[in-house]
Amino acid sequence: MVTTLYKVADVARILNVSASCVYALIEKGVLACHRIGLGRGTVRISETDLNHYLATSRKHKDESVQSQVRPRPQVKLKLKHLQI
Repeated sequence: MVTTLYKVADVARILNVSASCVYALIEKGVLACHRIGLGRGTVRISETDLNHYLATSRKHKDESVQSQVRPRPQVKLKLKHLQI
């Protein structure tokens, strides 16, 4: 089974991010990769792994709005300088 393998620069271009961002995703284990060669080898990302990352990183509108809305804490102000 042969699949398309992308270089890190290609994935960065596809995602419109920097190459260091792609390496960070790989380091966190969020984006799977293949190491080809001896030693550290060269990094390649399969088309399947890239599509899986894109599918799992998508947030629905309702989820993103809920995560951004935070309840405001109740603050009691003591205004000593005002005479009421």
